[in-house]
Amino acid sequence: MFRSKLLWRLYTGYVAIILISTLVVGIQLSRQLAANSLEEIQHSLAVSSELLAAIAKDSLLAPSPDSNSSALQAMLVELGVSTESRLTVIATDGRVIADSRELPQSMDNHRQRPEIIDALETGAGIASRYSQTLQQQMMYRAVAVTNNQQTLGFVRVSLPLATIDNRLAQLRLIVLLSAGIVALAALILGFYFAKRFTDPLLKMTEAAEAISQGDYERRITVDRQDEIGQLAAAFNRMARSSAQRMTEITLDHNRLSNIFAGMVEGVIDVDQQQKIIHINQVAADLLGLSVTNCINQPIWEQVRVTEIINALEQALETREVVKAQMRRSTEEDDLVVDIYAAALQNEKQESIGAVIVLHNISELDHLERIRRDFVANASHELKTPITAIRGLTETILDDADMPENIRHDFIERVHAQSLRLSSLVTDLMTISRLESDHQEKSFHVFDLVELVRRSAVACKAICLEKQLDLALELPNDAIMINGDNQAISQLVDNLVDNATKYTNTKGSIKVSLCRKEGQALLTVKDSGIGISPQLQQRIFERFYRVDKARSRELGGTGLGLSIVNNIAEQHGGTVSVESQLAKGSTFIVALPLENFSENS
Repeated sequence: MFRSKLLWRLYTGYVAIILISTLVVGIQLSRQLAANSLEEIQHSLAVSSELLAAIAKDSLLAPSPDSNSSALQAMLVELGVSTESRLTVIATDGRVIADSRELPQSMDNHRQRPEIIDALETGAGIASRYSQTLQQQMMYRAVAVTNNQQTLGFVRVSLPLATIDNRLAQLRLIVLLSAGIVALAALILGFYFAKRFTDPLLKMTEAAEAISQGDYERRITVDRQDEIGQLAAAFNRMARSSAQRMTEITLDHNRLSNIFAGMVEGVIDVDQQQKIIHINQVAADLLGLSVTNCINQPIWEQVRVTEIINALEQALETREVVKAQMRRSTEEDDLVVDIYAAALQNEKQESIGAVIVLHNISELDHLERIRRDFVANASHELKTPITAIRGLTETILDDADMPENIRHDFIERVHAQSLRLSSLVTDLMTISRLESDHQEKSFHVFDLVELVRRSAVACKAICLEKQLDLALELPNDAIMINGDNQAISQLVDNLVDNATKYTNTKGSIKVSLCRKEGQALLTVKDSGIGISPQLQQRIFERFYRVDKARSRELGGTGLGLSIVNNIAEQHGGTVSVESQLAKGSTFIVALPLENFSENS
């Protein structure tokens, strides 16, 4: 409160006005009182001199005024003491007849005194001078005593100026004290009213400062009905309105921020100077930026992508939606991003910036490439047996005289190609079924140990034919999982079948099963041809073969490991491979146990 500049400026002006007013009024009042006091003193001297003239007239009418001088002297002495003034009776020749302070005989002739001269000329005279007799300043008033227009003598009444000065000093002191008391009271009242005026303004200032810092619940309590009270009420209404609007703005901002944050597309908002004012995390991740560091920075300094900058400039120039595409090669796969840039305008059709939307279609592009490859590979794989069957049947039909043994050989080849075609179609249908999101899952709990044992028994004939050493390491107790029994059986069959196909004669195959950290680990290890490290990431792709010639010779479709991978993912598991060329491969399938399964 005491640091309020407005209070002290207002109060300083008020103090200056009060002090100046008090000083002016005091001086004027002091002068007026002094003038009035002099008038009163002069009037008192006039009255006293007239009375003295009436008293002294009888003595002056006597044939010998000196004969009554002693009685008159005594009377003057008594009157001088009671009136605190000096009384003097003077003859026409200037000789002092009686005096209340001194003996007449010792006094000088007063004929040439100024007041006597004036009294002789005008009937009365006033003069102020230093009295040698009394050794002080005196004021004199002399009056001529006349009888029938004949001057009998003079009477004179005088007062010491010290008495007058003392009276004036007392009056000035009274005026000064009164003015001081009034000024002090006025200053106190002025400070109270100035404080009463500035306190609401100070509260408004503090409330406005608090609101500017975000405290929108701040209000002013002023119990006044004047303009300041109305201003405070208006301020409170404004604060409530601002709080409501700020709440709405905050809700809208949070809603937009959540929308931007939840969008799968990247969003960049720039102003008319092309400075970034908003960017969501998706866009920052796509462009390798920091969300906090790039705000209020020019987009061309932060984003070094020519396609984005060109699309932005074209959108700002044409005020139309501009579409472009960014494609970048990465270690894992190509990064493909669709770019949409649109200019933003206000209600006056003035440009206020632009928005850039980045849609990462890398996965879609990858899937499209896989689809194209799949169609091409499927067409190629289907075309091979169909072409073989067609050629063989056309040869049989065109040659009616074909020897029976050759005809039988051709028919066996047609049968083999038809089996390959059937196997290929079956695997394609399996892939389609596994990748369909709408298929109904027939999951139930079963023993994985028993399933693996049955699969190993089914392939013993092939192992005996190729002289392969098949070893099983299965636990004695059951390992229960929740899943599709038929699909898991196909997973195990495909892995074991691959091991028998790609393991040379007299090689070894080891199938093991164990529990580890809530999972069932199925391991199929062979001593086959092995897989190079650069190809290990692609063997789970559809129609991909490590050794294409050998795979076709063995009747492989190129879909076995892709089916294994899909089945494992359908059951919440994973498939991994460890392999070295010419030393064999180890496939490890991890499936959640029944107690840890999401479908349990």
